[in-house]
Amino acid sequence: MSNDTQSARSGERWDRLAEFLQTQAFPGSSELRITDTERPSGGASWETFLVGVEFQENGKRKKKRVAIKRAPASGPLAPYLVSKDVAIFTTLAHSDVPIPELLAWSEDPAVFVRPFSVTAFIEGDSHDITKVERWPVWQERRDALGLEIIDTLAALQRAPWQGTSLEAALGPRGAAHERVAALVDRYLDPLIESARANEIGVPLWRDMGLWLKQKAPQDPEDSLVIVHGDYRFGNFLWQDTTIAAVLDWERATLGPPMQDLGFICMPLSRRKDPKIMAKAIPFDTLAKRYEEATSRSIDLPVLQFYSVLWQFIEGVNSTRSSLAGAASGRVGSGGLLQTNLVERQTLRLMEDYEAGRMRL
Repeated sequence: MSNDTQSARSGERWDRLAEFLQTQAFPGSSELRITDTERPSGGASWETFLVGVEFQENGKRKKKRVAIKRAPASGPLAPYLVSKDVAIFTTLAHSDVPIPELLAWSEDPAVFVRPFSVTAFIEGDSHDITKVERWPVWQERRDALGLEIIDTLAALQRAPWQGTSLEAALGPRGAAHERVAALVDRYLDPLIESARANEIGVPLWRDMGLWLKQKAPQDPEDSLVIVHGDYRFGNFLWQDTTIAAVLDWERATLGPPMQDLGFICMPLSRRKDPKIMAKAIPFDTLAKRYEEATSRSIDLPVLQFYSVLWQFIEGVNSTRSSLAGAASGRVGSGGLLQTNLVERQTLRLMEDYEAGRMRL
């Protein structure tokens, strides 16, 4: 398929992208053309394109495939900073964390409408958290998948960030409680603004946000680790039971080691079977493997706190989507039920935390 045909069919400027790929992603190549494109379905953040290219290099005709992530115009996880992805991929390329190879990036809208990054394509399977039970590998070797999830998290927590570009990219700077406050405001403020526009109140989410700020751990910044922030099936690219790449880093920040574990253990990451963390392994198995891989003990109160934080963020985003649907006359019962479920689960977690009941 020629670039012109692709442009006519999709409205994208493939010709300008092809010029960029030739000079930036494959320097030294010539006669580069885009042969095919694919838009994977699913996901609620970046726009992803899988692009096949052909070009001349050293007298030979070569074929490659790349993955392009383009920032959407808006969305629940905005702002979408390509520079943040660049800092993450550049820093973690020297670690044991499996990530795609960064080939090029641009913030020039003349190239491909909005900022984007280009990485090498990696073969593998990716399964959404709501559908992973259908995957034969999950059905047959779920424990092996769960252990790999923990081992990869341990590698991420070992990765150094001090003195790298991540110091600025994973800001705003500060200790754990300051970063919690920034996260709460980042997600709560747009909800409050939307609620005002719809002339309704959201007192429950306001109160939860205040509670989180008051209860946040006080860990100093120099004790924090890199936090993925959306660590679940759907953001892992699998080759059998090995994670070939961890994807979608827009929520990445710095936080205590229990922060990503809180995400894994929150009710929304367990769904149908509350005893299975991250939809993969029981908590006792998770804790044993984590302590072996990191030489850290599980801090249950801190883990519980971060489960509340992540449930809060998911609930705020769900409520905001419901308000947007109400404003446009599109309100589904499923969205409302999801919001109510998250509210109840989050309140129970808060009550357990206050009572010293560390139930998982």
